[in-house]
Amino acid sequence: MEWISAWWLSLGTAGQIMATAAIPMTLVMFLQLLLMILGFGVGGPESDADMDSYDSPANEAGSYGNASIFRIFTIRGIVAFFALGGWSGLAALSAGIPTIWAVQIALLSGVAAMILASLIIRFALRMQDSGNLNINNAISQQAEVYITIPPSRTNSGKITMVLQERFVELDAVTDSEVALTPRTKVEIIGVCGKDCLIVQPISNT
Repeated sequence: MEWISAWWLSLGTAGQIMATAAIPMTLVMFLQLLLMILGFGVGGPESDADMDSYDSPANEAGSYGNASIFRIFTIRGIVAFFALGGWSGLAALSAGIPTIWAVQIALLSGVAAMILASLIIRFALRMQDSGNLNINNAISQQAEVYITIPPSRTNSGKITMVLQERFVELDAVTDSEVALTPRTKVEIIGVCGKDCLIVQPISNT
């Protein structure tokens, strides 16, 4: 294992910081991909983000439309930022590029990776055929909050779950008096409107 120690020391401080970000985040990224392929994502299956539900006109407009701008700041996006940004920075340093430029390359690559991850997710969502998706089948199932759901039905957020053997993302509201933050486990208790669910947080007790 001496070569690992030698490699680590050869990186320098900047390279070590980049490697510390890149290596574990790359493992997380592959784990997320594996879980998605296996269909695990929320509640029973898991994920912070992302598959199905087209953005309806109502979602594209109004206050939620503004929230969608921040879809790049998801767990997958942040993982992509550190993983690909870190490796890009390390590659730049290995190529003999000065540290100050390597850091900038790492940051730009990370931002590009985060945006690309968001675009890929949105493309995947739009490619889903939601024509035969019956959201009434979601009632009594568990899900996970993806985009914060404001309290007392003041606005809608997003949840992810497996519905009809598909990993989907759906609008949701809650009667809870507190906002439901991302990764909160919830239970679907009803349907609100054409394609919006009513959820309540699952007690840990």
